[in-house]
Amino acid sequence: MEQAIRTAWNQNDPRQLYTVANEGSDYGSLHVIRLAPGDGSLTIDWKDFDDAQAKTSTYVLEYRLRNEPDSAQRVSLSASFGSTTISGLVNGADYEVFVEGRDPQSGTEPSVSPTRLFRPGSVPGTVINYIHPEDYTFGFSGRSPASPSIVRLPDGNLLASHDIYWGLAGQNTSVVLRSRDEGVTWEYVTFLYPCFWGKLFLHRDRLYMIATGTEYGALLIGRSDDGGETWSEPSVLIEAGSREKGGPHKAPMPVIEYKGRLWTGIDYGSWSTGSHASGLVSVPADADLLDSASWTIMPFLPYDPNWPGAVVGDNKAGLLEGNAVVKPDGTLVNLLRYQTNGCTPSFGRAIMLAADTDRPAEPLVFHKVIDFYGNLSKFTVYHDPVSAKYWSLVNRVKGPNNGQRNILTLVNSDDLENWHIVKDILNYDDNGWPEDSKKVGFQYVDWIFSGDDIYVASRTAINGAHNFHNANYLTFHRVDDFRTLSQ
Repeated sequence: MEQAIRTAWNQNDPRQLYTVANEGSDYGSLHVIRLAPGDGSLTIDWKDFDDAQAKTSTYVLEYRLRNEPDSAQRVSLSASFGSTTISGLVNGADYEVFVEGRDPQSGTEPSVSPTRLFRPGSVPGTVINYIHPEDYTFGFSGRSPASPSIVRLPDGNLLASHDIYWGLAGQNTSVVLRSRDEGVTWEYVTFLYPCFWGKLFLHRDRLYMIATGTEYGALLIGRSDDGGETWSEPSVLIEAGSREKGGPHKAPMPVIEYKGRLWTGIDYGSWSTGSHASGLVSVPADADLLDSASWTIMPFLPYDPNWPGAVVGDNKAGLLEGNAVVKPDGTLVNLLRYQTNGCTPSFGRAIMLAADTDRPAEPLVFHKVIDFYGNLSKFTVYHDPVSAKYWSLVNRVKGPNNGQRNILTLVNSDDLENWHIVKDILNYDDNGWPEDSKKVGFQYVDWIFSGDDIYVASRTAINGAHNFHNANYLTFHRVDDFRTLSQ
């Protein structure tokens, strides 16, 4: 029998988050819970999590140029929570913003939210969330939105998530956000802690998240029965490892159902150890997904540079972030990102490893090296039964920078092996944008089919990101009528 909801994974109130993260913060109940800078503007969401205080207080938003208190502007707010937009801001300038709540009857000191940083500027798509690279409000986890995931709930709403990343930081917190209007606007839902590299997915109309607790932490799965507001205690599928010794590694990769089981790609290893081995985890489709005993963890297959068609050169990092996907002949394969940096060829290859679906505890076996656009960054592949094609959004490499992620390209294939460029969805290499490929990225995109369209969540670096990799935005994009597009 399926287990009931247990101790919650979610931390709806930021004060709970700071407590469980041992942050030791003296922040009060008032918080800026979402930022969305735009062209000369900022949309800000705030909330006072103290109901008693919210009933008696009046609220004011203050914003100013960074380190210039004389430039401060104040805006009265009509409630203890909500969303408002400020306009007339200077693109490219750094600002500070906070919200203040004061009870005029008590005479006590006002409640003040943590001060957040932002930089206005034009950004493609719709901003889901934003973190300035020097904003340490969530520094115990990081200061960069990463690992986007997106799903449509049974009630029609969209749910997106991202973790909060920074190299060698805690990397242990994710944010869940919701859109009730097809991605036009977004709102905060909750934090998940510990949660990193998470993938939202539906199974039999129930919402799950599969993630790790941190970088190379335990592989976890949890469930929400109310659209992402509250979550079960996560179950441990693989015990935690470490950067030094290796452990579970993943990204928001597809979770698919095939031959009565759910399958998803997981890696094991670390950058410190020099490589990641590849595998799939699976569970019977009618099992309790929160029962770790129901899951099968196949042995992880190390990369072998002697595989036929492998690139030539020192390629210790090998493979990672694989897609569980079924070929036209019924073979279940793990189609993986291939770290070909510094090899010959240095880009344009991916690798398929095949699974034995009748023996899910058996390791993957080498299947084939294929030509593939955008193999040096995470990509997601899904099969579309309407067009009978496989589709992906990839970071096409055009120039001398093999690591560039400032072009996002729609590609498709009839057979999963021969891929064709359909259209560049975003191209900030050829449009005269002032920041180059070292500062701009539309990457690690997660996406879903939505009728004739594709809905995309992107880890986006633009307008003053730390670099192309350490993004400052999570953005939403629509690819309309994707089946009719051509380059």
